[in-house]
Amino acid sequence: MISPCSVAGVKKIMYAFSSLNDLGQVITSNGSFAEVTKSGLYLMLGTVSAAQGAIFRYEEEHGRFVVLAHKGVDGAPHLGLSLYAGDAKALVDAPGVVENRRASQALTGFISRNGDTLGALQAALLVPLRVGGNLVGLITVGSRFSGGDYTDDDLQILAMMSQQLSVGLSNHQLFQSLQKKAEENRALYENLQDIYNDTVRAFAAAIDAKDRYTQGHSDRVARYAVAIAEELGLPQEEVEALRLGGLLHDIGKITVDTSIIRKDSVLTDRELLEMHRHPTVGFDILSKINFPWGDLSALTRHHHEKVDGKGYPDGIRGEDLLLGARIIALADAFDAMTTDRPYRKQISLRETLREIKRCVGTQFDPQVARTLFQIIEKELTGRSMKPAIIPSLRENFDSQRIREILQEVHDDFCYPGIA
Repeated sequence: MISPCSVAGVKKIMYAFSSLNDLGQVITSNGSFAEVTKSGLYLMLGTVSAAQGAIFRYEEEHGRFVVLAHKGVDGAPHLGLSLYAGDAKALVDAPGVVENRRASQALTGFISRNGDTLGALQAALLVPLRVGGNLVGLITVGSRFSGGDYTDDDLQILAMMSQQLSVGLSNHQLFQSLQKKAEENRALYENLQDIYNDTVRAFAAAIDAKDRYTQGHSDRVARYAVAIAEELGLPQEEVEALRLGGLLHDIGKITVDTSIIRKDSVLTDRELLEMHRHPTVGFDILSKINFPWGDLSALTRHHHEKVDGKGYPDGIRGEDLLLGARIIALADAFDAMTTDRPYRKQISLRETLREIKRCVGTQFDPQVARTLFQIIEKELTGRSMKPAIIPSLRENFDSQRIREILQEVHDDFCYPGIA
């Protein structure tokens, strides 16, 4: 026959295992960390019939415990516990559960210094939370509802449940640490990227500064090239490569004599030869740099090539010419036509569109040209979310007349997007 005491003991063990199972489910749930911590504390206190309690996170860098959840304690959100040298080790070395009135000599200093706080918490028990010999937190447990002493079984149950809470708290702290490191790395990357972009823009400005007529040219070419690339649906890394390629496409002009760049009459053969060297000089400069967005040196070398093979410096034609180079070639020519140059005044948007149309298939790629026309039409009709071309033009024009020209282009090339 089983004695009543034995039956009670079995029931208590079964209840403890049930509570451990419930705690495991709480800790592994998808709820917020604050709610999980609070639920875990409430379940732990309920298992041993405790009236008050709190759970703290250990902040080693500040030498303190910070409250995460509490029950039955007024003002607990503002309570904290301080640790002096040796306190953390004493808590790690302590048994599973520490009874305040029976604390070891090593912990009396910690308990005495935090007496007011522990008194406010009505802490009868301290349960250090440890993982792998490291302190991660602390639980304080108040008196039992019944007012009686905690049994050895109660202390053992608290010790087992605290192990599960320790793992949950440790995992959360690890995740926060990794998240903080990731955010720091992201901020560092963005800062470096800003510095990198500013440096590239400074190079572009230095190139354009050699000629007052071309100031802002590289920035506009980059803007036009990006607009074309995005309209074509190119991957983001290719769009970024074209933005930088547009900014740096004329970097080789750094070595060209300023008198040649600013000359307001026809260049001599020698001067023309010197000017035609700038794509290869730019290639030589950029080919020594390992860009993360692809080979920008090739875009620089080939931005004066033509699809019929009559460009320079290599005479590449058709599909053998990189799409990015074909895009920058058109963006470069478009800006050259729509801005003043030393040897001529800008031509109107109407004339520019007709000139591009005339040179499709010889100088310009048909697909790239059609895309440019589509962008202009979208911007004129207000269907573009971020206009890049029309706002950059230095002229007042008749939108209706430009649309008529675009309609002519549509009739010749039958590209989608023009009504």
